[in-house]
Amino acid sequence: MTTKKQDDGKSKLVVPRLTFDPALPQDLRDLLRSAEPRELRRSPEDITPWKGIFAPVRKETGVVGLAWVLMWSAPQSGAFAPYQWTSLGVGGGLVMIWSAGSVLERRSERERLRRMRDARTQYVMDTDLSEDAGQLLARADTAANAVLRSAVHKQDLIDRQRNEVALPQQQWEIAETLREYSRLVKAAPVKAEGAKVTALLDTRDRALQASLDGITRRVVALEGYADQVAEADRQYRELQQIQALTAGGSDVLDLLARTARDDLAVAEIEGMTGKAAAVADAFTTALESAKEAAVIALPTRTTAA
Repeated sequence: MTTKKQDDGKSKLVVPRLTFDPALPQDLRDLLRSAEPRELRRSPEDITPWKGIFAPVRKETGVVGLAWVLMWSAPQSGAFAPYQWTSLGVGGGLVMIWSAGSVLERRSERERLRRMRDARTQYVMDTDLSEDAGQLLARADTAANAVLRSAVHKQDLIDRQRNEVALPQQQWEIAETLREYSRLVKAAPVKAEGAKVTALLDTRDRALQASLDGITRRVVALEGYADQVAEADRQYRELQQIQALTAGGSDVLDLLARTARDDLAVAEIEGMTGKAAAVADAFTTALESAKEAAVIALPTRTTAA
């Protein structure tokens, strides 16, 4: 499923660009995803393969071709004479190959458009939907994707196989109904002419609203499921964290044991510090005694009169 963003100044959900019937083959899904929006609206009848014959008929190629013919159609002499008609034949052959390639390319493009048109009932485009329908489909798409991206889904804790089958089917049924709803809404006349038409439009609008209400209830239920899965995801992550902390309990005990050894080491270091201080004091006393002895031993310097 591909999406496009809406940006009209308001905060809106992303409307899926394409919503597929789960029965649509994967190769057709890839083909549709790769197609430009204009290609999805184009008819295969718009392409006529045989017109590709005239692909070389362009102003630029005409000028080059005319110059080629004029150059090689004149009598040649010398070393180029044997290649005169051969070169003209090669040039004509290249033009034919170009035309044939263009025909084949157009045939391929027409077949591509035909395959997309034949599958038209099996996909819903965002342009098929009215604004309110598009927002409902966006809500359904958001809820379904939230479930499919959840950890409990990926770990197969909430019936992964059923989700992968049921959710795309739910999305498709919602999209298909919303497309029909949008078609009927767009088909309604802008202005009612007469009381009878007004009465018919009122009845029609009530029926359409009842249909939209039914789809809304389905989308709300889908969002409720996504919320429940999100809560299961949160609890699953919480459980994983608790298990990780519990598994690391022995590491915490080892760390506490190291703390006890740290206390013993501190006491030992403090004892060593005390011994180092006593040695320093002894050195201080010895140094003072040595200074006093030096003063006594050294002769006193006399000062000249």
